Amino acid sequence: MVKKSIIAIALMCMLSTVSYSQDGFPSGQFKVDGLWPATIQISYTPQVICKIPVYIKVGMFIQVENCGNKKITMEQVNCPQGQSFPCYKGCTTIKVRSNFEAKLSLQKNDFQTGIIDNGKWKAYFSSDNGATVKENNWIIPGDGNYTSVDVCVEAWDANIYNGNPGETKQVGEVAILAIPTADPDYCDYCP
Repeated sequence: MVKKSIIAIALMCMLSTVSYSQDGFPSGQFKVDGLWPATIQISYTPQVICKIPVYIKVGMFIQVENCGNKKITMEQVNCPQGQSFPCYKGCTTIKVRSNFEAKLSLQKNDFQTGIIDNGKWKAYFSSDNGATVKENNWIIPGDGNYTSVDVCVEAWDANIYNGNPGETKQVGEVAILAIPTADPDYCDYCP
């Protein structure tokens, strides 16, 4: 026991002679007069000699929440002026978020089912299920919060005789496209 106490006292004396002198030294240097700082267990103690700032170059991000679960099922409706019977309509609500202001647009993709002829259907954005506002483009703010908007589809002059009664058949697809609203010449994050 006495031997361990003597060793501990000797180590304490040794450590007390170590002086730290970093004044006047630029970042990235560490100076010790004597032995490297150690703990009582006689192991070296790590010393901070340099701090390096870490940055991230944020890329552009846009997301449609649960896109894979979305679908539009059209149902027969009264035909609006300019559309011929039979007419169909359906909408689904999407939530979109991005870290840049983006303009969304829609692209129709026809499937050759013989039920809806090419050009006899349209897709649009609506703020209240198509009742008053129908837009081909929609602006999403770049604040990172979800913004909700309806995606609606209308079809007219449908060839329903090419389908079976009660059948739900995919007749097309609507793709959501996005593009930054900022002018690329003035946008640091644009490609």
